[in-house]
Amino acid sequence: MHRFHFALASLALCASSACQSQPVDLRTTQKHPTLSPKLDWSAFPLGPNDVLRVSVYGHEPLATPGTRVDMEGNLSLPMVGAVPVAGLSISQAREAIAAAYSKYVVEPRVDLSVVQHGARRFYALGEFARPGAIEFDRPLTVAQAAAMAGGVTSRGVLSKVVLLRGDPETLEVETIDLQTLDEKCFLALKPDDVLFARRSSAGKFSDEIMPYLVAASSSLASVATVLLIEDRLAEGR
Repeated sequence: MHRFHFALASLALCASSACQSQPVDLRTTQKHPTLSPKLDWSAFPLGPNDVLRVSVYGHEPLATPGTRVDMEGNLSLPMVGAVPVAGLSISQAREAIAAAYSKYVVEPRVDLSVVQHGARRFYALGEFARPGAIEFDRPLTVAQAAAMAGGVTSRGVLSKVVLLRGDPETLEVETIDLQTLDEKCFLALKPDDVLFARRSSAGKFSDEIMPYLVAASSSLASVATVLLIEDRLAEGR
């Protein structure tokens, strides 16, 4: 994470342009738009990198102060081994763990809590005060996410915060005006979304954002992705 912030800081210092910011030139390729103001708790199941605390009432040796869900979605627990929890809610995971322990414990009473949410994050890039990959554990609006990133710096443009979601085949692009707080500011964020705060003096949007996407290693973080989008746009002109 420290190297990530250093990369962003270096890029911010190196990137400069004398021209006025040009309009965003990437276009939505998603045929079925997903952008919505609906805050959906069902989009927040447990997943890889979440750290969970588990205890079984009356059986202290089975307690785990903090165990990370592995990349296969399993939680490794004493006695029972790997229990699949990815995609489950807290209550569903509690039931799954209780079922696993019921082979060894009579009517196990399982307590489960999240120590650290690591499965879901969004990327705040460009002219945010605290850029980087930001973990979140509850539904967020774009405005709330921007606040978590420290807001837009004095070099940025409040009216030109760009939301990116998806990949070249299902890309959604929306320019958000945080200055007027219009309805787009209340769009619900999804994991792996990218928020990019533009500079007040910048040129082509794809040229401006490309280095940040490479540094971020996000779902949009490949030069090939952006170039592919640009090539398709050029073909369609």
